[in-house]
Amino acid sequence: MSYPTKVAFFGATGGCAGHCLASTLNAGIDCVALARTPAKLTKAMKEKGVSSKALDQHLRIIEGNVRDVDAVKEALQLDGSVVDAIVSGIGGVPKLQWSIIRPVVLTDTTICQDAGSTILQALAELKSAKKPTLINVSTTGISPKGKPRDVPILYSMLYHWLLASPHEDKKILEQRLAQHVQLPEGLRRIEAYVNVKPTLLFDGDSLGLGTVREGVDDQPAVGYTIRRKDVGLWMFERLVRNGVRREWMNRSPLGAVVQRYVLVFGAVSVSFSIV
Repeated sequence: MSYPTKVAFFGATGGCAGHCLASTLNAGIDCVALARTPAKLTKAMKEKGVSSKALDQHLRIIEGNVRDVDAVKEALQLDGSVVDAIVSGIGGVPKLQWSIIRPVVLTDTTICQDAGSTILQALAELKSAKKPTLINVSTTGISPKGKPRDVPILYSMLYHWLLASPHEDKKILEQRLAQHVQLPEGLRRIEAYVNVKPTLLFDGDSLGLGTVREGVDDQPAVGYTIRRKDVGLWMFERLVRNGVRREWMNRSPLGAVVQRYVLVFGAVSVSFSIV
């Protein structure tokens, strides 16, 4: 197992990927991040406890849009070489509409799948022998067919009716990543993908990794809520700092991270494939 020394971030201005970036920078790991507004990303990192010194020494910000292949290509490189790992927290902004069937939609209905496609295209155009791991922030409630339910029964209506449209974009991206890693060696652009699937997300102080446990797809740990900061910390500690754990390799499980606090339970599911 190799340890990442260069990590690219997309959609890290806020949320889970933003907290993961903050932890990565504070650990002294070199990062490059794509941001439409660099000043906003810098401000977000300082608010998450990253010092100006760490930002100057370990973060390179590329201004651009995730659908711009040239900007993405630039954001996938540091010091002339392709990064070891990619973290994508790209997601759409939900909005309400007058519809009984689909009351919630995204302002940009294909942003996740388009971001994933652009990253893969950019890697193909870079023609690097290095194949990074792609860590994608997804969601519970879209488990593959045949896998146990990974959300509480009380969330069934919320996930499968109210949020059906927003989740469809993430589901399509997951399917495309699964298809991509089945390509012949010469056509694959990533070594592996990891779909990090948090349950209902909330802001707030970290409850710590000591409140977190892990499971697998056949026995998912079902939860109600989890803090974005804890998801980001979990991503850094489990997937970025030391790379994907060896015991996960050459499998396609759906793992789970569960956070317990008083009567509040949170979960993060993880599906991945390494070939």
